[in-house]
Amino acid sequence: MVDLAYDHFGITRKITELEADMPKNWLSFVNSNKNLNYMEKFGVVAILQALQSYGGPTKAALVKEKAVEYPYFTDADREKKSSNGQSQLDFRLQWSMSNLKKAGLLYSPQWGVWALTQMGEDVDINNFDVWDDVYSISTPIWQKKKLNNQKKKDEILSSSNVNIANLDEDIVEETDDSELWRDQLLQRLSEMNPYKFEELIVNLMRKIGIKMDTTSKTGDSGIDGIGYLRTPELMTYKIVLQTKRFTKGPVTGPDISNFAGTISGHNADRGIFVTTSTNDAVSRSRQGANLITLVDGDELVDLLFEHRMGISEKTVVVINEKIFPKD
Repeated sequence: MVDLAYDHFGITRKITELEADMPKNWLSFVNSNKNLNYMEKFGVVAILQALQSYGGPTKAALVKEKAVEYPYFTDADREKKSSNGQSQLDFRLQWSMSNLKKAGLLYSPQWGVWALTQMGEDVDINNFDVWDDVYSISTPIWQKKKLNNQKKKDEILSSSNVNIANLDEDIVEETDDSELWRDQLLQRLSEMNPYKFEELIVNLMRKIGIKMDTTSKTGDSGIDGIGYLRTPELMTYKIVLQTKRFTKGPVTGPDISNFAGTISGHNADRGIFVTTSTNDAVSRSRQGANLITLVDGDELVDLLFEHRMGISEKTVVVINEKIFPKD
């Protein structure tokens, strides 16, 4: 993290119990000196600045790309990965966004798009304070939601014979945050039975338009599906698929090199490599005679959402304050 020998945006100041009407565990987060906490707080500022610079509703990916470029973060922050290969800074930015929404500074007019409310547009970054302007507002809302969820859970348990150990948390806990669901889905994908994961991806390929069948579990040289894609120009391409349900680390150059060799061995025209992880092998995937399409975790989530495979969208009504001015 950048040098914190100053108190810019109120990042480092400690909040007393007299200032905060919240449980001690919430207060400990706000006052924590952990690097990840600072990343989230600076993320609040970075997202605001990014959206103010864009000047209107912007795709979430673009907002985050711009936010991480600000000097609030070091190269080490940008490169740090969690155990499933996801960027920790990306994850913290999503929580930053969630707190901005709870504080009334940010909203999502449609899936995958962020925008500032009128309050957010009016924020003066030079006089911005992460506690006064965001966490002092968002944290009590989080706490109220948590208590309501617990109450709902207690009601379900008291009115049925449901065993608490088997109670699906999705029944009583849901989030209206437009990006946090992505991490939940990635986590579920990384925990899937590997054979079920292969079947899911093959079915996704069929949805996309590739006539694909799964391969046998033995003697397939690591290939999970073989199919054919016919283009509008009446060209037919043989496609081979490989899936990697990574739980640690990114896709590497050797992974791609091995796959390229397998494509040649099957006399295929193209290869599709799908992983739940992030990757550092995009350039390697474009080398050689066989073009490889590398689909990482984020792109996989997008495709599953686009084709509505196990995902449904809850409609949220948003009022655009600009259309109904007070003055």
